[in-house]
Amino acid sequence: MSAKQKFVAMNNKLKSADLMPGSYGLPIIGELISFLTKREEFYWQKHQANGNVFKSSSLIFGKTACLVGPEANRLVFKDAADKLSSRLGNKLLEPISADSVLLKDGEAHRTNRKLILPVFHQQAIAGYFDTIQSVVTEAMADWGERGTIDLSAELHKLTLTVVVKIFLGSESTAEVDRVSGWFNTLVDSVSGVIRWDSPLTSYGRGQAARRKIADYILQVIAERAARGDLDRSTDVLSLLVNTIDEDGNKFTETQIIDQVMAFLFAGHDTTSTLMSWLLFELGNSPAWRQRLRDEQQQVMGNEPISMTHLRQLPDMTNVIKEGERLYPPAFLIARVALADIEYAGYLIPAGWFIFISPMLTHRLPEIYQDPDLFDPDRFAPPREEDKKQPYSLIGFGGGAHICIGVELAQMEMKIILSTLLQKYDWTVTPTTAEIAPVRRPFTMQKQLKATFVPINPLPGEVPVGRGG
Repeated sequence: MSAKQKFVAMNNKLKSADLMPGSYGLPIIGELISFLTKREEFYWQKHQANGNVFKSSSLIFGKTACLVGPEANRLVFKDAADKLSSRLGNKLLEPISADSVLLKDGEAHRTNRKLILPVFHQQAIAGYFDTIQSVVTEAMADWGERGTIDLSAELHKLTLTVVVKIFLGSESTAEVDRVSGWFNTLVDSVSGVIRWDSPLTSYGRGQAARRKIADYILQVIAERAARGDLDRSTDVLSLLVNTIDEDGNKFTETQIIDQVMAFLFAGHDTTSTLMSWLLFELGNSPAWRQRLRDEQQQVMGNEPISMTHLRQLPDMTNVIKEGERLYPPAFLIARVALADIEYAGYLIPAGWFIFISPMLTHRLPEIYQDPDLFDPDRFAPPREEDKKQPYSLIGFGGGAHICIGVELAQMEMKIILSTLLQKYDWTVTPTTAEIAPVRRPFTMQKQLKATFVPINPLPGEVPVGRGG
């Protein structure tokens, strides 16, 4: 029997993806209404009713296979990666960054990612330390005087300020506020159903804001080139302009604009969401707040915070990993099948969307003991629950498309946590008793309110300092 005949015979033994558990919903619109009204909870309910493999359909995505668990993650990130399109899976992000590495496949993705790597090299990341520390310290300066604050809004503003300064080199408060305002308008417009570029629509206003950011980026590049210091600037924009690989490839102006847009989007939204829920969990866990302070004192003593110190905080690293597990930055990761794909006895046809879910995988009891419990020690030896099976922790993706800025994000989160632990104690409402387990973190994060109480300076207190 030839290889082709064996392939046909194997496929004939597979079940049609139409026979997967689940439903397609109503004609034309499918389950769109349930998805838009329930968001994350929609997938919780589908998973609870149907198990780790189920189908869905909507006007936005068409027919979809939802696959849950480490084996499904391995399929998408490794085994069938060359048969799946990230570009088509993330098509909804085209209004933000159509020509970025986020929306590339195959050789184009490899070439773009290779060009971007210097931006996130360890030496480059270390160079961003002081900027992040400065922004964080300034942003938190009055939190103890303001009573109850909107935690999600404050962290969104803080992380967006960080990325605007790091990626664009913007220094003045007016510049940062202006770019941040344009970018918020752009991001808010993506969820609109009507894609008409007119001032009358949200989409049109978002595209107008995008053009203003693009003009600003080109203006910054031109001003630096005129001053002759473009090759001496250390922000991401200058690195992108100056990067040339060994084959002579470099980014065009359009690609630079799109890469920056993608970085602005991914670099603030994911971090602010994860940090909001981390502070929620820690705000409800005095024991863990104290444990992290004790670790800081042991590692840093009376020295200022530095990059070296951040690498020596295993408890804090595990707290952040637990935040990633419970509240992954994306609750779904989408791909589109470019060819027929076999999984769990089903044949998923080319053209279908395939979703894997960090949110659902991370709460599987066969991987994580008491999965709804905030328990950072699950990542410490000898438990190391995430290492029992590859692709069990995928909050920042995996494979060739793993988040390229994950180390920068982790450094930023450690700086935020370290600074907060030095300056304040805090509580968050609603409490874990009131809303745990959280099933709709992206929907509910705007409910989080925090009260920060300054910690009185004591002899031997760890000072807030600069990177070394």
